[in-house]
Amino acid sequence: MFSETACPGILVCRPQVFAAAMVDVPTLLGYTTVLLLCLSLLVLVARPRAGNRLWLAMPFLAGACGCGLLIQPQAFPGRLGLQLGAFCITLAYAFGWQAIRAFYERPPKWGWLLLPGLLWLGLAIAVFGRYGWTTANASLRVGLVCLYSALPAWELWRRRKGGVPSTGLLSLVFWVAAALAALAAVLAHWLPQPLGAAPTQTWAVVFYNVRILLHVLLASALLVAMHKEREALRYYDDSVRDPMTGLYNRRFFQQRAEEWRDRGARRRSVLFFDIDHFKRINDRHGHRLGDAVIVLAAQVARRSLRKGDWIFRFGGEEFVCVLPDTDLAQACALAERLRLAFMAQAREVEGRRLDATISIGVATSIGGIPPVEALVAQADRMLYRAKAAGRNRTVSSGDDHPLRADS
Repeated sequence: MFSETACPGILVCRPQVFAAAMVDVPTLLGYTTVLLLCLSLLVLVARPRAGNRLWLAMPFLAGACGCGLLIQPQAFPGRLGLQLGAFCITLAYAFGWQAIRAFYERPPKWGWLLLPGLLWLGLAIAVFGRYGWTTANASLRVGLVCLYSALPAWELWRRRKGGVPSTGLLSLVFWVAAALAALAAVLAHWLPQPLGAAPTQTWAVVFYNVRILLHVLLASALLVAMHKEREALRYYDDSVRDPMTGLYNRRFFQQRAEEWRDRGARRRSVLFFDIDHFKRINDRHGHRLGDAVIVLAAQVARRSLRKGDWIFRFGGEEFVCVLPDTDLAQACALAERLRLAFMAQAREVEGRRLDATISIGVATSIGGIPPVEALVAQADRMLYRAKAAGRNRTVSSGDDHPLRADS
């Protein structure tokens, strides 16, 4: 039979057989220990990034230690074996939260990881066990499970739109675990062990084991899926970004152009700009400084344009910016802000006086939504007009005269 002094909220017992249900609890704990050890080894030999490997394995290792302690609690004096086993299981949930943080390359919060569990352990040894406060013991212990399930659930939920589909599913798994733990903490006085503090019943043992097994297996599978999805996302991102500037490349522009053609927009503008006399910069100062000027142009474009605007490096010193829902006046204002910002920051690059400038062509859809490629071609023609007019200026499709701000 289950020990009445066991720590509620976990599967603990004296090493006897629960005859009514023919459930040998130590055997179940032994199976769970082996399963958790196998999962930890699987994580360690899989291919997540080396810095995250240990954190991903720690929840399973801590859980295996906890179950191992609960198999033979009499090896420790008094209730210490049960209490240490429960503490290790608490750490398993806490390390599960840190495993999610490690996935997003966030550092561990050691205080939050260890102090709540250590506080519970101290109270269980000094207070709860001594005075027989089994309900308070169960409520606090299960409350920690709720906390360490809700924290990763929130971490995942707020990142569910990051391009990794399994994030939302894993968040749901943790939310369900947090909700069940919260309900068990409230009803701990009436729920049978291992769910609460009341005497054990067969259904509680079965429910507890099935719940833990499903949680572990689903979380493991989804964590592996998240790593694979993120790696695939990185490979794709590398294929559509320019390695020097970090901007999207021409290949990705062509993909987006097809989507824009299908979706349309109320109005769209395009900026086409390049660096004036770029060959002269390369010839006089070398390609290394020329590359630095290209990177500077990309950085200035990011800072000068809006969050929803698209910036592409078309090749060499040429850049295209697609501005959704932007009319001609707005596009020209943004182009001038970009031109003036670059002129101010490119006076000196890496300690050399350059006075580099850019010329910009602007095209805006009027009376319908032409394909974005047509707007790019029109903006390119405006760029050539800006070059012919003396460079360091903006020329738009709506005005034959160049728009130029005094330096």
